[in-house]
Amino acid sequence: MQALWMVAGALAFALMGAVIKLQMSADYSAFELVFWRGVVGIALIGAVMRWRGVSLASDKAGLHASRSIVGTLAMFGWFYTLGLLPLGTSMTLNYSSPLFIALAVAAIAWWQGGTQPARGKLYLAVLAGFVGVLLIMRPTVEQQQQFALLVGIVAAAMSAAAYLQVRMLGRLGEPEWRIVFWFSIVNCAMGAIATTATTGWQPLQAAALPGLAAIGVLAAIGQMCMTRAFSRGGTLLAASLQYSGVVFATLIGWLAFGESLQIGELAGIALVVASGIGATLAMPRAPAPVAPTVVAPEPGAGRPPKPTDPAVGMLGAEGAMEPR
Repeated sequence: MQALWMVAGALAFALMGAVIKLQMSADYSAFELVFWRGVVGIALIGAVMRWRGVSLASDKAGLHASRSIVGTLAMFGWFYTLGLLPLGTSMTLNYSSPLFIALAVAAIAWWQGGTQPARGKLYLAVLAGFVGVLLIMRPTVEQQQQFALLVGIVAAAMSAAAYLQVRMLGRLGEPEWRIVFWFSIVNCAMGAIATTATTGWQPLQAAALPGLAAIGVLAAIGQMCMTRAFSRGGTLLAASLQYSGVVFATLIGWLAFGESLQIGELAGIALVVASGIGATLAMPRAPAPVAPTVVAPEPGAGRPPKPTDPAVGMLGAEGAMEPR
């Protein structure tokens, strides 16, 4: 039963991606949507923090700033790809971030003299995953799509870096509510600066308000569902089921936007998903300290794993599976 929470969270994030795609078709830029995502996040998370009595103050402002800046840049990239790529393809690239984390874990295992079989499984999973990415980046795509694909890969790498910084904050005792709140603050600040400096602001019309609010609300629902799945269910099962978001996104893209994928792209998506699950299963385990209260990040901005999460490996732990 607990596994269904992860499926519900993945569906919420897939729906959020569809809403973002619709809003971008209405001429809202990725920068502007990140700003409004932050506004809704501040309102929702701030209200929960007040209710739970969590303080906003932190003596780790530098690490919060670094994590939030990297995570927001990753979110810029993911939102940008949603406007140019099929929904399923964009979600797949976003979910390729665990491959970069697996690469880091494999490198550390090699540096610390980890067992050869464990390293071999990780290397195989990472290699297969990037072969899947190459299949998605078929040579026949339009030049604009080619650039969007590259942006998606860079965003996934940034998401992995943000993920590791969230992990570090958790190990230092920072509540996840506070991490996500300050991330939302930086979303607003960077989104506002980027929008003003580049595309300019779209007039805020009443018809757009439900969509803008839905982005933040669906993100919050996804966070809560994934948090519940990781905190009450089996970690390996939950980590694997999060890839159901790729299936949901592909189906939504087909039904809502008339998107069709070629055989090579579908094979690439399947390979990335299988490799992500394989990398999760192959990562080494390690004991970790008890974590504070957890809020799951949405795809695209890094997620803190549970202390028992095999993704922790030799890098430590601090919490359980936010943005994207």
